[in-house]
Amino acid sequence: MVQTSAPGKVILFGEHAVVYGESAIALAVSLRFRMRVETRTSNRARSHRVDGRRVDTGHHAYFAHALAANWTGAPLEMRTRSEIPSASGMGSSAALAVSLLGALTELGGGSIEGEGARERIARAAFETEYSVQGRASPTDTSTAAFGQGVLLAKQAMPGLLMHVQRGAAEWYVHSIKVPRLNIVVGYTGEKSGTADMVGKVRKAYERSAFIRDTVKEIGKVTMEGLTALEREDVARLGELMDRNHQLLYNLGVSHPKLDRLVAAARPYSHGAKLTGKGGGGSMVAITDEPEEVARAIKAAGGEPYIAKIGAPGVSRDGD
Repeated sequence: MVQTSAPGKVILFGEHAVVYGESAIALAVSLRFRMRVETRTSNRARSHRVDGRRVDTGHHAYFAHALAANWTGAPLEMRTRSEIPSASGMGSSAALAVSLLGALTELGGGSIEGEGARERIARAAFETEYSVQGRASPTDTSTAAFGQGVLLAKQAMPGLLMHVQRGAAEWYVHSIKVPRLNIVVGYTGEKSGTADMVGKVRKAYERSAFIRDTVKEIGKVTMEGLTALEREDVARLGELMDRNHQLLYNLGVSHPKLDRLVAAARPYSHGAKLTGKGGGGSMVAITDEPEEVARAIKAAGGEPYIAKIGAPGVSRDGD
C-alpha cells in the first residue's frame, strides 16, 4: 500500500495563452490531492476501483487514461481525498494524475525521490491531461510534480527542468524562486470543464486576429511578471495581474462572479485576477491584508482560501 499527495496550484500569469506556446507562471499551493493505492488481493478482482466504484472512462477519465498507459500490474484499489475544490481552476485534475502516477512509481518498485522520477511523472501526467482534455499545456502537471514555482517559456533559461513538445507547441519548463507573498484564492462555486473552456478559446483563436494578438500580449505580460517576481516588486506584480485579468476577459473566459470577486479583492490587494481556465472557478489576489481580502471575497459570495505558496511537489503522503 502506498499513500501519495500532490499540490494544487494558482497561475499568476499566462493561462490559456500557454496552450499556444506562450509563457506562464504557476505556484504550488498548500491544498493537496491525497491518494491511497494498493493492489486488490481478491481472486475475483478483475478491475480497478476508485472510492468503491469500478473505474470507467465516463466517471474516472483521468484514472482510466493514466492506468491504461502506465500500469500493467494487478488491479488496484484507490482511495482519494482532496483539499482542492473540483473544477475550481486550482489544478485538481493535475494533482490527481500526478499523485496517482507517483503511487504507480512506488508500487512498481521505483521511488518518487529517484533521479528523474518527477520528470517522468510530470510527462506522463501531461499526456494524461492531453488525452482527456484534447488540448493542454504542461503547466498544472509540472507544478504538481515539481512543486514550488514553475515557469513555462519559449526558450531554455536558468532553472530548466525539462523540454516538452506537442505538435507545433513546445515549452521549456523551469523552476523559479518563490518569494514570500500573501495569496488569497476566491472560489466562485461555479464549475466549468477545462476541455470546454480550452475549446472555446481555440475556436476564437483560429478565426480572430484580435484573439491571437491577445494571446501574444498575455505571453508578454507573463515575462514582465517574471521580472517583477525576481525583484519582489509586488506593486508591479499587482499591476500586471490586473492587466492579465483584462486580457483574459477579452478572451471571453471570465465570468460575472469572477469579476465580482476580483473587484471585491482589489481595494485590499496589490492585484487580482482569475486563475486557471475561467468560466467560473477561482480568482487569486496578492495582498498585505489577507484577512481583509478573505472577508471581502466572502461578502461578495465567494469561498476564500488563504493559501501558502511554494508547496512541495508530489511525495509519499506525510513526507
